[in-house]
Amino acid sequence: MKYAFVAVIALLAAAPARAADGVEALGRFEGSWQSSATALATPYSKAATTTGDTTCAWSLARDFLICQQTVTSDGQLTHDVAIYTYDTAGAKYHFYAARVNGVSDVGITVDTTGIMYSNTFSDGGKNVTIRTLNVWDDPDHYRFWTEFTTDGTHWTKMLDGTAHRVKN
Repeated sequence: MKYAFVAVIALLAAAPARAADGVEALGRFEGSWQSSATALATPYSKAATTTGDTTCAWSLARDFLICQQTVTSDGQLTHDVAIYTYDTAGAKYHFYAARVNGVSDVGITVDTTGIMYSNTFSDGGKNVTIRTLNVWDDPDHYRFWTEFTTDGTHWTKMLDGTAHRVKN
């Protein structure tokens, strides 16, 4: 899948926290999570069943939250590492996704109800925005979906899933 990693990052999870807490708000990701999702056939994704296991822990100085993830999608196993941090001076969250073929910096927005990951790229002269939303039902369960738009108004779903905490 050409842009599969954007969908994969949706498998990271957490419990609600206040964005004003800065880096501490990222603590919602601590622990181990299991997730499952269904990817849909679109111009930017292919139909597949996806499962994931994610474990997140703080760096020694609690400046970075580091998440290791294994994902099986359409029978293919991948391993990824995600790094979350908060820039206090710039009042901005950062999310870096590393995989064996490269690293990407995806914009994220954190608030009390969830997290939104977004990325925009050009495809044949048109801008395409892909976003993944994680919305928590309670501290141990959340729903997520990934969608894209080419006009900024109409969104097409690419992935739909759920996750639950298995260990804190």
